[in-house]
Amino acid sequence: MSFFSKIHDLIKIPPGEGIESVTYLSNKDIIPMGPKRRTWGVWSLTFYWSITNVTISTWTGASSLLSLGLTVGETMGVIVIGNAIIATLALLNAAPGGYYHIGYTISQRVVFGIRGSVIGIIIRIILSVVWFGSQAYLGSLCLNCVFASWSHHYLHLPNTIPESVNMTTQQLIGFVVFQIISIPPLFFKPERFNKPLMVTCVLTFFAMMGITIWAVSRNGGSNGPLMHESTNMSSSTRGWYWVYGISSWYGSLSSGVANQSDFTRFSKRTWSSLFGTVFSLMVVGTIIPLMGLVTASAYRGRYGEEVWMPNEIIMNCLEADYSPTTRAAAFFVGAVFTLSQVCFNTMGNAYAGGMDLSGLLPKYFNITRGSILTAILSWVVQPWDFYNTSSTFVTVMSSFSVFMSPIVGIIIADFWVVRKKHLKLSHLYSNDKTGKYWYWKGINYRNLIIWVIAFTPGLPGLINAVTPTIRVNRGIQNFYYGNTIFEYFITFFLTIGSSYIWPYDNVDDEDEYDYFDTFTEEECAKKNIVPYSQITERDLNTDSARSTVSGENIVILPEKE
Repeated sequence: MSFFSKIHDLIKIPPGEGIESVTYLSNKDIIPMGPKRRTWGVWSLTFYWSITNVTISTWTGASSLLSLGLTVGETMGVIVIGNAIIATLALLNAAPGGYYHIGYTISQRVVFGIRGSVIGIIIRIILSVVWFGSQAYLGSLCLNCVFASWSHHYLHLPNTIPESVNMTTQQLIGFVVFQIISIPPLFFKPERFNKPLMVTCVLTFFAMMGITIWAVSRNGGSNGPLMHESTNMSSSTRGWYWVYGISSWYGSLSSGVANQSDFTRFSKRTWSSLFGTVFSLMVVGTIIPLMGLVTASAYRGRYGEEVWMPNEIIMNCLEADYSPTTRAAAFFVGAVFTLSQVCFNTMGNAYAGGMDLSGLLPKYFNITRGSILTAILSWVVQPWDFYNTSSTFVTVMSSFSVFMSPIVGIIIADFWVVRKKHLKLSHLYSNDKTGKYWYWKGINYRNLIIWVIAFTPGLPGLINAVTPTIRVNRGIQNFYYGNTIFEYFITFFLTIGSSYIWPYDNVDDEDEYDYFDTFTEEECAKKNIVPYSQITERDLNTDSARSTVSGENIVILPEKE
């Protein structure tokens, strides 16, 4: 065996429990999730969405909306509507994971084809990398509060980095250390990370509540001046800012909505995610930005300065009073916020990136390897540049939805309306050219064209938002303001319409046997399929099966050369 062959064998993913071999279309992390790994119940999925909301980005989210000139009431209205849209789309998009226990990468094979799925997967990988870096930077600012509570010198650490870098020496140290402490959690299996989420969510929620109570009490019990400010603008402009605010709020979570099935495939029951998604988004997701808004308003009323970032509030307190009491409070709050950022980044970005890389290159990446690579690549995006101004952050959030919202629309329309919740799992792991999801040379050009048609009108507006010197007409700009809503409906109806004009063959076909040992006996009875335990060698040797038993309890379709 040559040296390169040995290296190749070394970097290949081992099969893992129950799998004899890994192919370029399957490994143990992307096959349908079996009952043993489906450990999440209602509360696990509740805290999954809650950790998304007990973060700095949600706490400060109202600042971006207020910067548009909206009032506090309008801002909260935008947030409530945005959360309602997110909850609805997240639940609809979670269905492939709940019904068939497959993730986002496999859903992409359904809508874009076995080969065409690469497009949607790569976009998600890019977003995971960008968001990991973004949240890691925010976490590093909280970690600096912990270090500052230990050392007065660190609180006033001189900056030795040029101003053009948009980062100080203190921030660099915090970012490096945060990235280091973010690595160990990546070795946990995602289905086993639910308990740390629960503890972290509770601690962070009460830490946020404590900051809000402290700020209001320091301001004499008043909510502060921001609660009553407004900006004069035409009703048309205000209306489109509402649309833009909703779009940007959804845009900040569009990548998370798209890959909902990555996590609902861990659920014990089909709709375990229902309560958690609605409660976490509509209740927790509304209370947290409201607390951030009240805190910033009260702080401004007391100190005359508008500060949104909790780490800045903590640092200001330490500079004003470096007493043991203040240092202890700064340590606790800073540590809790740091833990929150670590957990959210692990679950929402690292694991998501790991799942996507596992789906893209199953022979070489599992979730753990992909998560680590996601964390390493996050340095490249220089996330500290994202937070120079609030308007920059709005632009970054909004840009995500331009490409992701159409994909969500295609997945939902295809699964719920076109295929009526029917999938043939065995064909999702085969490159057989007669398979249902091979389409034309492995690519579903129909949905690919629909996706391009949907996002193209939003590109000029996105370019204008990033580079205001490039002018666009008002109609194009307004389309960009509402890209989340418009693009979703474009893809939703085009996907359905095209399926009536050019219908797919036998969309209601499903496997006769539970080849992957995916379903419980109760699920098999409902689907009217033969459970894995009852499959015989004779069944596997039929032309329809074209399968081989691989390992103890998983059936993997053979790779065709």
